[in-house]
Parts: sequence; structure tokens; C-alpha cells
Amino acid sequence: MEKSITTTLNEQEFESKIFEAVIKGLEKFGYPRTPEKITDDYLDQREAAKFLRVSLPTIIRWKKEKKIPYYQEERTVLFRKSELLNVLQKNESLLK
Repeated sequence: MEKSITTTLNEQEFESKIFEAVIKGLEKFGYPRTPEKITDDYLDQREAAKFLRVSLPTIIRWKKEKKIPYYQEERTVLFRKSELLNVLQKNESLLK
């Protein structure tokens, strides 16, 4: 059963609440509270592995298995931080 939530928050307040929820979720896995690092930057495969604290082969496997979204132009593969965080929030078992 789906639940609906009605709020009087404006867009900026809503985004702030979502951001805080993501931070709390990351802290559960031992990530430090560093909002300046959590932006919508693009990461290459090595940076994504470091950001998620997993090995490079794990990132490559997740990409091939379509467990994480990515962008590719020719040989360049990039990931968006916000999308990686969203996947982790929805599928915590990836980091176990």
C-alpha cells in the first residue's frame, strides 16, 4: 500500500531534508559527515570506488550488472555522486 505525504516545505527545504536523510544513511555505514564532498559531481571509476569505499573491480562489476547508473562516451565512464547515493539508499545490501 502506497502512502502519500503532504507537506508545506518549499523546494529548498525539501531538498535539505532529503540531503540530511542521505547523510544519516551514510553515517550508518561509517561515512564521515562531510557535506562538501556530497555534491552532484561526476566521478570516474576509480573516484567512484574511493567515494563508495569499495574496490575498483566491484565498481566495474556493479556497472556491468547494471546495479549502478553510469554514463559512457566512447571509453570514458562517469558516475554522478547523487545517483550513487540514491542507489545506496535504496539498496543498502550493496555495501554489506
